[in-house]
Amino acid sequence: MGLDQYLTASEYISRWDWEDDVRSENPIFSLKLPDGHAGITVDFPMGYWRKANQIHHWFVETIGNGVDECQKMFVGRENLEELKSLCLEVLAVRYTPQGVDVAKDLLPPSSGFFFGSYEIDEWYYKDLENTLEIIENCLNSKFDYFEYQASW
Repeated sequence: MGLDQYLTASEYISRWDWEDDVRSENPIFSLKLPDGHAGITVDFPMGYWRKANQIHHWFVETIGNGVDECQKMFVGRENLEELKSLCLEVLAVRYTPQGVDVAKDLLPPSSGFFFGSYEIDEWYYKDLENTLEIIENCLNSKFDYFEYQASW
């Protein structure tokens, strides 16, 4: 039990390949789909967090308009760039006297049902470092849009 957070990307794969105005069935469709289905959507896992409540709080407040109902939230590259900037800003002052205050201001921990620690400690900063890795993975991918979803 606890806060599990997922970031995914999706790609639509058409049932048909078109080349020189000739339609042929995509070989990936060797499995039988019901008639009328022109393709499939494949989800790719891009990131996972466990009890990174400060990151969850950012997604809920920034993307979800304050609504936290385990819903899927549409995330664009510009959103990830914004989160990246905040993580870098907090990590840059990590070992300074104002570090904790900056963290509480920019990416505050949030409480919730089994959301983990609310302390600004090494685990908090490791979550930010993990977030930067996830964001870099996303920004270096071919995808433009992502979905964030959490469960607990």
